[in-house]
Amino acid sequence: TSILLSTAGHAPKSLLVTSSLPSEGKTTTATNTAISLAQTGAKVLIIDADMRRPRLHQVFGIGNGEGLSTLLSSELHESDIDSAVKQDPGTKLYLMTSGPIPPNPAELIGSQQMNRLLAMLGDRFTHIVIDSPPIASFTDGVLIASMVDGVILVVHAGKSSRQVVRKSRQLLNDIGAKVFGVVLNNVNLRASDNAYYYQSYYHRDNYHAGDQE
Repeated sequence: TSILLSTAGHAPKSLLVTSSLPSEGKTTTATNTAISLAQTGAKVLIIDADMRRPRLHQVFGIGNGEGLSTLLSSELHESDIDSAVKQDPGTKLYLMTSGPIPPNPAELIGSQQMNRLLAMLGDRFTHIVIDSPPIASFTDGVLIASMVDGVILVVHAGKSSRQVVRKSRQLLNDIGAKVFGVVLNNVNLRASDNAYYYQSYYHRDNYHAGDQE
């Protein structure tokens, strides 16, 4: 409900769900958000734009032979989109997986082809929910944030430091992204104090294909 009421005059068409660091729950949050929107009767597409560690195909048990990376590296015909978009029969949610992992994810994401694809998909779907890599580690999510109506930032309580979250917010503010809000994930409501955060530093080396999101 908060997302649907977050923009004046109309509900947001496109939404990025991202996090500062790996394994904060952004893919689960993106999937649940998309399913919730689909349950309103809207035609909803979720895109796995994490072409570094894709997971959407695993969540829904579908193939990943074609998807976002194949569309962004082609001439982008309507028939190509038809082939890349699948529908989950249980949730009625439309899915676009990452496709094969490319050598240059940020270059593909930041291309005019990505803007063109989102415009074409916007004519087909009521809402588009996008999952991206963590923005404190890679530029992909920041690039997408400049193309969508708004951003949801997922923060893992007890893991993400305030410093890292502030950095992520500043990155989004610098490119003029509209941050709809923050999802504080995995909060221990029984904790006797407010020590949810501690200083921790994460490096690109920690972001591997086998890690859990």
